Amino acid sequence: MNHIKFKMLASGYPLFRFPENLLEEVDLHDFYEAEEDRYPLYIETQFGIFPRDFPVQSFEGKKIAILEKSMLSGMQSGITIYEIREGKRVEIQKILMEKPFWYGEKLKNYNDESVESPKIKIPGFYVYEIWFYLEKIGINYRGHSLPETYHQALSKAYKDFVIFSSQNGNSDWINFLGTKQAEAYLDLFNLLGQCSKTLYPDSQDFPLPLEKELRMFRNIRNPYRVRSNKFSELPAEEDILILSDVGLCIYYNNFININSYEAEMIQKDILQELRHRDFYVKNENLLMNHANPIEIRMSSGTPVLTINDEVMYRREKDIALLEDGPSNPQMIYEHYYGLYNKITDVQLVNKLNKEIEIRYWGMGRAAYIRAIKAQLKSRGINTSSISDDQSFSLKYCVVLENKNLVRLGELPQHQLRPILKSYLRKCYPKHKLGEIKIINYNLETVQIENSTDKAFYQFPINDLLKKKGEMKTIERPGQL
Repeated sequence: MNHIKFKMLASGYPLFRFPENLLEEVDLHDFYEAEEDRYPLYIETQFGIFPRDFPVQSFEGKKIAILEKSMLSGMQSGITIYEIREGKRVEIQKILMEKPFWYGEKLKNYNDESVESPKIKIPGFYVYEIWFYLEKIGINYRGHSLPETYHQALSKAYKDFVIFSSQNGNSDWINFLGTKQAEAYLDLFNLLGQCSKTLYPDSQDFPLPLEKELRMFRNIRNPYRVRSNKFSELPAEEDILILSDVGLCIYYNNFININSYEAEMIQKDILQELRHRDFYVKNENLLMNHANPIEIRMSSGTPVLTINDEVMYRREKDIALLEDGPSNPQMIYEHYYGLYNKITDVQLVNKLNKEIEIRYWGMGRAAYIRAIKAQLKSRGINTSSISDDQSFSLKYCVVLENKNLVRLGELPQHQLRPILKSYLRKCYPKHKLGEIKIINYNLETVQIENSTDKAFYQFPINDLLKKKGEMKTIERPGQL
């Protein structure tokens, strides 16, 4: 790799780490120019490839470099050199990055703990009492591994909590811990906490995944609770790659009943991470729209990710309710995002067009527009005609063509005429399309001629979809 260098544009990238001596900022001309030992650099994340405005297909016959990065964890896994052939990427070379610190011995100690000869043992003073409480909650474990004991206790506690939550809609983790059935869990977790303090009095050598898992678990919420103004915040973002398998399930389930693009992306990333850990995902159709809590089971030695079948499953999320009281933009956003899950792409674009040229702004409308934008992004619809990394324009009406938004003024005339026909039928039924000729049009206005009375007319092009009657007579067509 010593002889290879890379080049990038001045903007359009997410934050990333890269050796300064291998990277140079260039202008657009140099970025597209083919060079033998210096390749244009792209960043590929779970949210797309950057920079967005310069598609990799434009490098036909040339080589490019793509750095793989997670936007959630910040992890950069490696760089791949590709050659673009017939619009497709063909891998030439793979360059792996140095693994981050949490892929070291600490994570191995935690996730690859041997039950027979554990590396992190329960102190002998606590062993028999811990076994007693494990039996009380229904676990027949006779090992000495502290991480394995944590795993089993957490998994069983969370499974019981999910069942409790499905039967008690207003419950949360604190309510569950206050029940009679949770007394054994409280005593057990207290003992496990004492073990941790005994082994790691300064907590600096405490296994990092276990620490994060426990901290997250204390803030767990009822996945069956319908969203309300009192619980409108999203769970705090965690580094999902360093959580244990059980912790990943708990974190996934914290996002149930949250109707937002962010929640969907995090849940998809968690499922992808569990697949990466060789889990078999069972009944994946029941995870559609992320409505059901997941759990881990073993089947013939294979770890299986499935829904908790001890509670009734749902085919989709509840739509967040809008309650009386103080306005909450997050709730408004989630409410409309959930509603828009049920409409088609064309219907979604119609919703967007209804917001074009509306001049007022406020907290509610901002949340409403945010829901439309998030839905467009989640469906993979290209919005580059009206947006970039910093802005989203509400100036021009658009139509949907092959997952691309196209402004009316950019349509060819044969596609514009059917839209004009519908507009005239609605707003000016006396005008017949056969007698109408399109003279000029651009992003702003349309000029037409009526061959019957030889009159010329002009109106804003957005009116074609907004169905406004603002056509006016002009003396002769001007040059638009």
